Amino acid sequence: MTLFNLSYAFLWAIIALQSYFIIQLGRKLQSKVQSEDAHHLIEEDHGIPQRALFPQFQFETVNKGFIDLQHLDKQKHGFLIAFTDATCSSCKELYPILERFHQQNPHFQSLILMIGQQPEVKEIINQYELTVPVTTIDTAASYETGIFPFVYYLSPKGEVIAKSVVQRRETLNALIARTVVPKAS
Repeated sequence: MTLFNLSYAFLWAIIALQSYFIIQLGRKLQSKVQSEDAHHLIEEDHGIPQRALFPQFQFETVNKGFIDLQHLDKQKHGFLIAFTDATCSSCKELYPILERFHQQNPHFQSLILMIGQQPEVKEIINQYELTVPVTTIDTAASYETGIFPFVYYLSPKGEVIAKSVVQRRETLNALIARTVVPKAS
């Protein structure tokens, strides 16, 4: 092997090694950005102020009958109230996420307040096979939101603990994580 061939092989080895380290660095940076985004709540200053009582506790649902949150407080760790609109395309991303959460976390009461006519709402319930109770509303103004999909997390007493626009499972997890109050040592 000549000196030229040896240097040429060495050069390609250096290029391959540099490429490997650049790819690894890029993966680390990407995972760091994703983990930071997952813990970020969107529009958390919007809506009913934190620690304020939610304005309504009784709901007539389309698919589960009458629900009174005050009578569930001893059984549940809290409530997730999601605001959606039947015509909102972004809201469609939330339905499977909220349904999965509802199935996997029976100690939380989930509820969807949806703007829309009852036939539209029933179609969405059927399309996404929702077991989460769904209530139709005319406007979300009395709940101090007009952003969809928007989720409030309420304490068992009905106080607003956390809130955010939720379109991804990671955001819902971050919302729930904000509700955990560390115990004093």
